[in-house]
Amino acid sequence: MKLLRWIPLLILPLVGCQSSPMSYKTPFDNPFNLLPPGTIIELHQSLTFSPGNSRSNVQNGKAIAQGRYSRFQPMCQFYLYESKEAMKVSRSIEPDRFTVIQVSQNIDYVLTEPIEVAYVSIGFGGPRYLYDPFDDVGTRTMKTTMRLRSEKQPQVHELRCSRDDDPYLRNFVTINEMIKTLGEVATIHLPVVSQ
Repeated sequence: MKLLRWIPLLILPLVGCQSSPMSYKTPFDNPFNLLPPGTIIELHQSLTFSPGNSRSNVQNGKAIAQGRYSRFQPMCQFYLYESKEAMKVSRSIEPDRFTVIQVSQNIDYVLTEPIEVAYVSIGFGGPRYLYDPFDDVGTRTMKTTMRLRSEKQPQVHELRCSRDDDPYLRNFVTINEMIKTLGEVATIHLPVVSQ
């Protein structure tokens, strides 16, 4: 009989952890829904890559210069895979259709405070020699990476959409945010699913 009183308390944490599909207006608002392989990214305008940079930035529907973006707002970057020699000059990619062949999400740890290499500790614990990436220091880049393929421009390697945010929120850029971020620069065409 005493055991029956504890059952609701044991079940409560499980119910609280449940994820509801109704918490997002559309599936494209769920930060864990990824673009499926076979999606087409259609680039509508030329993008320029300055010397020494292998990426071109897009934010708020516009191509923007390196370093002129807000890390805390969704942004997308087209990446080139090329030699160091090719990177010495300004390059561009032309309007094209790129096929998404692989998609992944990961978190990059961004350090915004100085690292303490070692310090003296009095009391419990000991010296801290290494930065622990799970401490509450800095923000994290929540990144979705789409590997791309194009017959015309094989050097265009990836499209990365990201934002810096609190890692505990798992606030990856959603598909709807990608569409808004790319704006008139590029369009996302999802593959047709036959039923």
